[in-house]
Amino acid sequence: MQNVLLSKIIPPDTSNHFMRRVGLAKKLSKISQAKLTILQSGAGYGKTSALTQITSDQNLLFSWYQVSDEDDDILPFMRHLFYSIQRVCDSFGTSLNGWDNLSMFPKLDELNKLYKMFVNEFYKIDTPLYIVIDDFHLVNHVFQINYVLNKIIENLPSHIHFIVATRQKLNWNCLFQLKMNGQLIECTEQDFAFSEEEIQVLFEDYFDCYLTITQVRKILDVTEGWAIAIILLALQLKDSDSTTSIDEITNLSLNEFFSYLSEEIFENMNSLQQDALLKFSIFPTFSFELIKQFYNETMAEQLKELLKIQGFIQHLNGQKEFRFHVLFQQFLEMKLKEKDEDEFTNLHVKAAQYFIDENKPMFALHHANKAKNELIIAEILVQFANFFINAGQFDYYLERIKELSDPIKADYYAIFFYEGECLRYKAQYEKAKKAYDQCLFYAEKLSDHYFILKTYAGIAHIYLDTIQPAFAEDYLEKALKIAERVNIEKEELYLLQRQYAENLVNLGKAYESEQWVKNMNLPEEVLYQGNLDVRTLLRQGKLNDAKMLIKLREAKEVLPLDAHRESDVLNSLILSMLGEIEESFVRANNCVINSERDFSQYAEAVAYLRRGHALLLLNPFEVKFAEQSYLKTIEIMDEIHVTRAKAESYMGLALVYSRNGNIDEGISYANLGLYETERVQDAWVSALLLATFTKINVENHSLTDALHYAKRAKELFSQCKDKYGQMVSSFWLSYIYFLKDDKDRFTLEFQQFVSICFNHQYEFFVQKITLLGPRNLLIFHQLLSYQLSIESNDDLKKLGQMIKYKEGVVVPRYFISVNLLGAFRIFRDYEEIDDKEWKREKAKELFLYLLLNKDRFVTKDELLHILWPNGNDVAMARDFKVIYNACLKVLEPERNAREESAYIIRKNSMYQLHPSISSSSDIEYFKKFASNGLAEKNPSLSIEWLQLSVSLYKGNLLEEFQHIEWLQQIRNELVNLYIQVIERIAQNLIRLKKFQDAVYWAEKLIQQDNTWEEGYRLLMLSYFQLNNRSQAVKWFEKCVEVLKNELNIEPMESTYEIYEMIVR
Repeated sequence: MQNVLLSKIIPPDTSNHFMRRVGLAKKLSKISQAKLTILQSGAGYGKTSALTQITSDQNLLFSWYQVSDEDDDILPFMRHLFYSIQRVCDSFGTSLNGWDNLSMFPKLDELNKLYKMFVNEFYKIDTPLYIVIDDFHLVNHVFQINYVLNKIIENLPSHIHFIVATRQKLNWNCLFQLKMNGQLIECTEQDFAFSEEEIQVLFEDYFDCYLTITQVRKILDVTEGWAIAIILLALQLKDSDSTTSIDEITNLSLNEFFSYLSEEIFENMNSLQQDALLKFSIFPTFSFELIKQFYNETMAEQLKELLKIQGFIQHLNGQKEFRFHVLFQQFLEMKLKEKDEDEFTNLHVKAAQYFIDENKPMFALHHANKAKNELIIAEILVQFANFFINAGQFDYYLERIKELSDPIKADYYAIFFYEGECLRYKAQYEKAKKAYDQCLFYAEKLSDHYFILKTYAGIAHIYLDTIQPAFAEDYLEKALKIAERVNIEKEELYLLQRQYAENLVNLGKAYESEQWVKNMNLPEEVLYQGNLDVRTLLRQGKLNDAKMLIKLREAKEVLPLDAHRESDVLNSLILSMLGEIEESFVRANNCVINSERDFSQYAEAVAYLRRGHALLLLNPFEVKFAEQSYLKTIEIMDEIHVTRAKAESYMGLALVYSRNGNIDEGISYANLGLYETERVQDAWVSALLLATFTKINVENHSLTDALHYAKRAKELFSQCKDKYGQMVSSFWLSYIYFLKDDKDRFTLEFQQFVSICFNHQYEFFVQKITLLGPRNLLIFHQLLSYQLSIESNDDLKKLGQMIKYKEGVVVPRYFISVNLLGAFRIFRDYEEIDDKEWKREKAKELFLYLLLNKDRFVTKDELLHILWPNGNDVAMARDFKVIYNACLKVLEPERNAREESAYIIRKNSMYQLHPSISSSSDIEYFKKFASNGLAEKNPSLSIEWLQLSVSLYKGNLLEEFQHIEWLQQIRNELVNLYIQVIERIAQNLIRLKKFQDAVYWAEKLIQQDNTWEEGYRLLMLSYFQLNNRSQAVKWFEKCVEVLKNELNIEPMESTYEIYEMIVR
């Protein structure tokens, strides 16, 4: 409960003079029916008294938070609200460790995270809870507080109720909807104002004063029903020595009336009581202990006597602390000033010093302000700056600075540094820079090296926050240089050193960062903040080392939640570069789910980005999911006004649009990404973008442009000392020279590629599809074959063994990809083959049979009888030769007559389509995703795999070939697998309690097969959980009808059991 004042979260004791009034009581009796109750009126109308009486009268669970003006920032407000609730409901927030570790000036994503955490905790509370916030008007000007409270109240469970007392009208968006739904109670000034009858009852029953109707009406006329004025008048009239006549005060204004009454009560006290009241009035709240320590024992005794006069002193914290009614305190302050202004000032100066010694800066600052002592104010602002900043009280602190004169600020110039810190946390970077510069001016003038260092570090932090590493570098170097001769805390030095190392990484100088860290001997716990060491390895191409470091760190379980998230998304990028695509997808997907659950929008955005990379590689037949992930990243980044990771998103979108045939749009996105990286001088990510430019241009046959970008990428990767990037660049350069048939330049680059690949253990690059590598692995066979035609060496033989290259075997020229689900489409190097190229339908059928049986050799005899079930041997043999050549002509149009086929392997009288590197079909991916999804135990991840599978099922197998008999069995198997996929999606959704979504998939299941009984069971369960029993029963009746009509059977016992549960 650090930075939380206990007296604010304990309700005051009830007033002896509070009178329950029928109209107000009737409204407040309905608070259990409303999400929000608002008590709005001016000061002195009895809002607080009414609230304390409710909390005392009703046997309900109430929390209490008395707002003060120093709470006018989101962090102090939410901390007090949090602990006020936890005080009465100790289970609240127990799972939210570090919930208030927000950035110092939270952006919208953090505010959203904050309100959702509170709402989720409210749902865990199983008893009604009433949350009281008094004096809300003191913070009503703060946007973040209003935003979070509005959102919390908008999403409250029905058993949680907020009660807010304020002097100002609230303008929350939720109010209209609450009012329309009968969920809002509003008590206005009119409800609190006393009526004639209530005035009479108050005087007679509570003060034993009997008034005539005329007197009552005169009191109402002059007080306008103002509670505090009426009570003070009653206190005065109760005193038998009073000389006041009601007739005398009827011509006074309301404010004059209150002052007149306060004066009368004060003058009727003895001099000791008067002196005590004036001296107590300097404190906003006071206790016996405070009065005793600050004044003496005698004054503490006077407090005991004064407490017997109940009208103007409120009891707080179980009668341990007290305060005057705010209006009466203002009166006493005025009296003390009139009596002796020097004493007023001296007492506040003394109080300020007292609270400085007690390390209570808020109280000290209050008294220094009252004394108008700028020296003490400045001293407090400097001495306790970190207290205010760590508590998130930026606006309060900045307002206090504004009140100081320029000469005082010049004398206490450290204030400018702390002003800069506050403004930086509020993301007001230009103003922060000016404040830092002012501090630097005075510090340099007086050779104050400590604050020169602090200011340099502050300015550097601005450039780190705004991702301008080139500007940050100079200031960080200056700060570190001064740190050599100035004593600063070890943690502060470590932070500065880590920032410098991280800045080097952001400049594309990961190697220099690594060496600098070694020289500085920075401890591991400093390096794993922001995964600095992992990022350093990644940007030098040490991918396996980076992966291993994350694995070791995760095993230690020392990472906080945010660091775990960052490790996951970083690991996902590393895995996509390593070609471990499925694991990359799982990591990114888990991070998406966890970030959504924890409401961390930045982590969610990066997770979607890395998910996009994985999907781009995972599912080459459908890139729309990758596109959606990249666009989601940009959408979230725009929403939270952050530009980080946008360049990487643009890189992904460039590849997506290029592969969709929108080359211009792809290039446009790549240019956007390159602009971002060059603007902040991040050479490494610029190199990634240039490698992307290379891929796009190669895939679209723009070899001149591709060559230009590949050379630039290699140059930047070399500057960054990233061996992986250099290898990737050499690969693309060698492929470009291969396509241009430039043997000399090809050999130079290919030998470099092979050398780096083996020397740095990058063998995975030629064995797996990777983020920066080619779209298929056939290319490596083509390049090796080309190189071997020029020369051979041991490294090339080793490469051949690694990729299972067979010398003497013809290497396919094109990669063949085929769509079989739905309409038949075939692509040669990703360009669709016109159906007219198939001169004979039987040639197409031959290809399809070999494709669907590519895992085995098929005898010629089997092929003949499949193609011509009733044909004669002579005709079949003749026609087979014709259609075989026609098939080869489509697959490899440049093939010479009698030349060995690169695609169909012949072995005696047996045939087999090249089994792996030369072709792929959507069925292979459909089956793989279905298998992963059906085997996955985690329902959320299972759904992700299964939806990838569904996305490929554009229709039943080869729909235009219904006449081909041998396809029917395979078609039925695929339909059955598709049904299993849909069924499992619906089952998983029910496990996740997403019943409306489950209905959609269960209906889809029945559309596919109306006798699939599990579909009906899933619909029955879903509608039952959605409290729609009639619809659940209808689906049961439909099930009975369909099974009877179609199969003449009864539903299974499990179906009847669900039905009985529904109708029970």
